[in-house]
Amino acid sequence: MKSFLMKFFVVISAILLLLTFDYYREDASRLLRKLLNRFQPCERPITYSIENIDPRFGLTKEELLNDIKQAEKIWEAPINKQLFEYSPAGDLKIDFVYDYRQKATDELRKIGIVMNNDRFTYDVLKVKYDLLIASYDKEKARIDALVAAYDIDKSAYEKDVNYWNGRGRIPKEEYNILEQKRIDLNNQVTVINQAKNSLNGIVGLIDSTEVVLNKLIITLNLHVGAYNNTIGSSTSNEFNEGEYVRDANGTAIHIFQFDNTNQLVRVLAHELGHALGLEHLDNPKAIMYYLNESMNSKLTVDDLAALKNVCGVE
Repeated sequence: MKSFLMKFFVVISAILLLLTFDYYREDASRLLRKLLNRFQPCERPITYSIENIDPRFGLTKEELLNDIKQAEKIWEAPINKQLFEYSPAGDLKIDFVYDYRQKATDELRKIGIVMNNDRFTYDVLKVKYDLLIASYDKEKARIDALVAAYDIDKSAYEKDVNYWNGRGRIPKEEYNILEQKRIDLNNQVTVINQAKNSLNGIVGLIDSTEVVLNKLIITLNLHVGAYNNTIGSSTSNEFNEGEYVRDANGTAIHIFQFDNTNQLVRVLAHELGHALGLEHLDNPKAIMYYLNESMNSKLTVDDLAALKNVCGVE
């Protein structure tokens, strides 16, 4: 114990010495805060800053700060301590990363499907997924037929053009026929491209539905195989809404997906819990449960016990 305290005071003394030099002041201050938070957790607020908000989330910085304040209170109110504090240069960086997770949510919302973490949503999506696959197969067959017809007509047109080019002179009547064939071919290309765009839209919905179905399989612990259709792009089955990262660059919270404000507050609260040093809990109702499947916005007995243990509060 004495050895540990000696090392602690040596490190603190070294940092305080560095603080006397302006060149190292900022880095030393940050290191001092980290050490104090480690050795005296909850004694001073963890400072956080907003690193980046992808505009596709449709969330302003002011709205996000209000949501974070709500997430803070979930942890602070029960023990009457300020545990977090916003600062433009805060140590804990919070950013919003738009990828296949939020894209899937947005795509399904456009067609009127709200993603809830329940079996009913899974069953509805499963039916929708099967219908999308059927629509894809039907549209793909139609496009294949259009392309085959186009290839035949194009080959006949090119044969006629080559024939008259070889003759050196083409009668006006034949020229008009060839010109109409050329226009018809261009029209066929337009129809084919429109059909392909429609097919791409179906593929996008298949991808998004597949992502959410795989997420629900994990969330609901369903004993069914993961969806991995080869029609769309290959996408990871991973669907964590957020993550807390601690590495050589510091600490950060990345948010990937949320459906509404209440869910966002819960995701933020969960990741802020990790920032405090809390681990996952087995209680599905807990803020620190590994899946964000509950509508609960208050600490459970398990959450509170873990918080008090980390903070050394009775």
